[in-house]
Amino acid sequence: MKGIDVENCRRWSVLCLLNFVMVAALGIILRYKIAFSLPFVNYKYLLHAHSHFAFSGWLSTAIFTSFVYILLQTGFTGRRVYAYLFWLAQAASFGMLLSFPFQGYGAVSIFFSVLSVLFSWWFALRYWKDAAGALPVLTRGWIKAALLFFVLSSAGPFMLAYIMSHRISDTHLYYNAVYLFLHFQYNGWFSFAALGLFFHSAHRHGIQLDKPKSRIFFLLMVSACIPAYCLSLLWTDPPAWVFIIATLAGCLQLAALVPLLQLIGRSRSQWAVRLPLQVKILWGLSLFAFAIKLILQALSALPVLGHLAFGFRPVIIGYIHLVVLGFISFFMMGFLVTEKLYHVLSGAWKAGIVIFIAGVFANELLLLAQGLSAIVGGHVPFVPVLLLIAAVTMFAGLNLLLISQLRVKKKHQLFLY
Repeated sequence: MKGIDVENCRRWSVLCLLNFVMVAALGIILRYKIAFSLPFVNYKYLLHAHSHFAFSGWLSTAIFTSFVYILLQTGFTGRRVYAYLFWLAQAASFGMLLSFPFQGYGAVSIFFSVLSVLFSWWFALRYWKDAAGALPVLTRGWIKAALLFFVLSSAGPFMLAYIMSHRISDTHLYYNAVYLFLHFQYNGWFSFAALGLFFHSAHRHGIQLDKPKSRIFFLLMVSACIPAYCLSLLWTDPPAWVFIIATLAGCLQLAALVPLLQLIGRSRSQWAVRLPLQVKILWGLSLFAFAIKLILQALSALPVLGHLAFGFRPVIIGYIHLVVLGFISFFMMGFLVTEKLYHVLSGAWKAGIVIFIAGVFANELLLLAQGLSAIVGGHVPFVPVLLLIAAVTMFAGLNLLLISQLRVKKKHQLFLY
């Protein structure tokens, strides 16, 4: 059976960008509906489509592509099964994209959600076996943890399906199921995958990282991930033991920041000569967002701050965007550049990166202002319109990035198969 090769990964990387553009387009529609009026659009349904496609169509697809790519770098003979898995994932992603806006959690969207879950299980099992003897030990640890949390996150959709099929009206149970999925996606699957790719990149570029500190960082992060779900339960005023576990998890994650910063600080000169300027900027912003993420999670264990965080929608949305855009998306784009899966010499690409970063910054600052004003009972004028402009800015930047890659594709006659 014919396998896959690096060219497959390059084509898939372009499709990742196309999916990201569609995520941004949905974001514009959502922001427009808030700022003005769009009566024929169901906001809640479209939000489901936006979030599910962002997770499956962009982030999981980018991680999948990167994982297959680093496996090919080891001399692994590409299994055709990964092509089947890739297109199964795309079918599930686009199925959710096309069904959620019209029915929310209905028969069709749930079918494609289940298909996406089956993909995660099949991919996790297949990659776990293939990576066992191929990848470096430290990289393998991060990636196996990411795959484990990827599978674990599927408990959230199954809980939601059970709640909705049995018409359970418990609001706490519903949102805790949502938070279960979100937690093990962005704090588990996305975060551990990105960190695994970071350590793989260090190994590939011959950068010497302190092994004991690397192990300490990994052990702190992996031991905190499951207990950290308790941080998502604090809004329900749970028993004292949940507060204790949440606090310990937050402290463990915050402590993990120390060895990470030491690792990066001591190898900074090595990274400086091996990474292009674009990647240094993207990864620097990603590290900053990751640090803010860990600090905010630790602070949310404080009852007063925890209630503020979960009580105001702009704060929640700002945090999710901080992780998804600021930490994971910036990192993944930088990684795909370092591995030359994206061609970055054109003016369109360089302009697109600057515009996209500006849009992300504007989005985060506006959500912060909106959240702070809501907390103190104030109001910042024109924020919905400004957030719409920020969404359009991100969309414009991503379009330029996509155009730059499509030009390369046309020049070299690369097709997305």
